[in-house]
Amino acid sequence: MSLPQRTTVLIVGSGPCGLAAALSLNHQGIHDILIVDAVLAGENSSRAMVIQAATLEALNTVGCLDKLLSVGNKVEKLGLHDGSSYLLSSDFSLLSPYTKFPFALCIPQTETEAGMLEKLDQLSIKVWRPYKVVSLKPAQDAEEQLFDVQFESGDTVKAKYVIGADGAHSVVRSEAKIAFSDPNGDDDHDYGNLSQLALGDVAFTSPPQLDTPGDGVSLTFSDGDFTLFTPFPADASPDKTRNVYRIVSSVPAKDGTAPHAPSAEYLQSLLDRCGPPSLSSDPAVNPHPTRVEKVYWSSRYRTRSAVAVRYFAREPNGGAVLLIGDAAHIHSPLGGQGMSLGIRDAISLGPVLKAHIDSANGVASDALFEEWAASRRKRAVSVVALTKETLGIITAPRRVWSPLLKLGFAVLRMLGTFKFVKRMVAYRLSGLAEI
Repeated sequence: MSLPQRTTVLIVGSGPCGLAAALSLNHQGIHDILIVDAVLAGENSSRAMVIQAATLEALNTVGCLDKLLSVGNKVEKLGLHDGSSYLLSSDFSLLSPYTKFPFALCIPQTETEAGMLEKLDQLSIKVWRPYKVVSLKPAQDAEEQLFDVQFESGDTVKAKYVIGADGAHSVVRSEAKIAFSDPNGDDDHDYGNLSQLALGDVAFTSPPQLDTPGDGVSLTFSDGDFTLFTPFPADASPDKTRNVYRIVSSVPAKDGTAPHAPSAEYLQSLLDRCGPPSLSSDPAVNPHPTRVEKVYWSSRYRTRSAVAVRYFAREPNGGAVLLIGDAAHIHSPLGGQGMSLGIRDAISLGPVLKAHIDSANGVASDALFEEWAASRRKRAVSVVALTKETLGIITAPRRVWSPLLKLGFAVLRMLGTFKFVKRMVAYRLSGLAEI
């Protein structure tokens, strides 16, 4: 079946951000929407795992939250460790005066997308696959400002607005000639052992006995290495017969390039070298040794920070380009901010695009887009700064700064006993400061 020849809004990319944009536009009464994706269903590789409180608030405004809440784990605690030593935990439950959702929702990206797709299906909005955009050009035969969007299939669609939600290697961004680089000029992306991360959804030979507060997320860093560990939500688990966990580990620089799909053996070698003692398979290190026994999914990630120089562009005599999600910003996944920030980009765009459509003079009202774009870019640069601060703390030279770090950690443990500190950390991670 061929694509429609014309649409008001073309959304390129059907990950969580593209789907959220469609939900937001529909909620605003914009129904002439076309969503395309370059790959078949289930072939997107990104696997975010956490939705922050501010993003839950945004999803609630477009009626796409009940299903997600029924599937995910409501995480109130995030524990931070230095090696085997406990430092502090944030407590999202302390955010109850500021949000209806005083927790982080632990839910795999596949389930997030499934919940959004179910809602769009109820609204009779479909995703057209696989259709890959190859060019955007101002339409030559139209009286109004439109793009001719050409696809690899040979189809051409005229669109007034094109939303680029097509990831870090965005064709939309490239066609609009929008630069994409580190906002601090740090284009080497050398973060030591954190320059690469390996991820996996795994089962162990025996449940790890990790000092994780409640059913929360545990972060461990030591000597420039990093490990994340969190239980999978039971209703979203790839294996209902046993406990499954998401693990993320730094990759020692001496390893070279990590495997595309790390094996159980490779992931365990990382946990033995980089992780906390409680995830070690060595009985000399761990009194309750365990080992990665089965891998349900695994991948690698190269740490990079980049932000588009602008999120909005208009070609002379052409339509408007708007960027959201990874097409607009990428950064270290530390803190679980990427997908959440992108979804908020998408949902915040709905009322702005609606106001633009309703304006008497479309060209003059481009100021609406400029204001939205500047605001969202500012937030992205702030998140990049936060993740870089975290990278800097983890990769700090331990030998040189050992006495200072020991003192700092002692102070951190002491401060971590105070409720206001737990609330402050949770508030910053939640994204609520942006609202």
